[in-house]
Amino acid sequence: MPTATTARHDDAVIRAAREVFAEHGMAAPMAEVAKRAGVGVASIYRRYPSKAELVEQVRIAAFRLVIDEAEAARAEERDPWQALSRFMHRCLREGSGIGTVLPQLEKRHTFSVEFRDLQQRVAEVIEALVDDAKLAGELRADVDWTDVLLLFKHLNPSLPTTEARRAELRARYLGLVLEGLRADGAALRGPAPDTAEWRALCDNRAD
Repeated sequence: MPTATTARHDDAVIRAAREVFAEHGMAAPMAEVAKRAGVGVASIYRRYPSKAELVEQVRIAAFRLVIDEAEAARAEERDPWQALSRFMHRCLREGSGIGTVLPQLEKRHTFSVEFRDLQQRVAEVIEALVDDAKLAGELRADVDWTDVLLLFKHLNPSLPTTEARRAELRARYLGLVLEGLRADGAALRGPAPDTAEWRALCDNRAD
């Protein structure tokens, strides 16, 4: 069972890797990840044998956060619209890392069973939030759960400023987006991604 020290080490490495790979892509040296995490390079390689595996673990950490936030919002907010709004705001809060654009992995990369299981769970919990809001007549009928997840990427671009300021901007523009998600809005152009397209985009692998 992981100790508190091990958990803190892993959290620090995941945060550092998310920042470094988002800024520099897969060419970024593991030494830079280690430097930002405040750990030794050898300790990272013992835990994560390759860059691709480390990137996957960054994604897994994000999946877990998405699931936790969706389940908490649905359980604790009686109004479906408030649950959806809370979920999106919490996922885009300062330091969450949700929506961070990471480098593409090679097409031959094989995702772990853990990754695939969590990916499927993410789809299920977001779909439940979206369906609740639609049934309540608060969310427009032409919005799908895949739209909500892809919005995270659109709302979290790489900007040359601090994370605190980026978080403020995410919250500001999320407020505008939420108004557009309300029922009775003008029809959207083009179809929502289907599950296969979302999964391909989520995998983020180079052709």
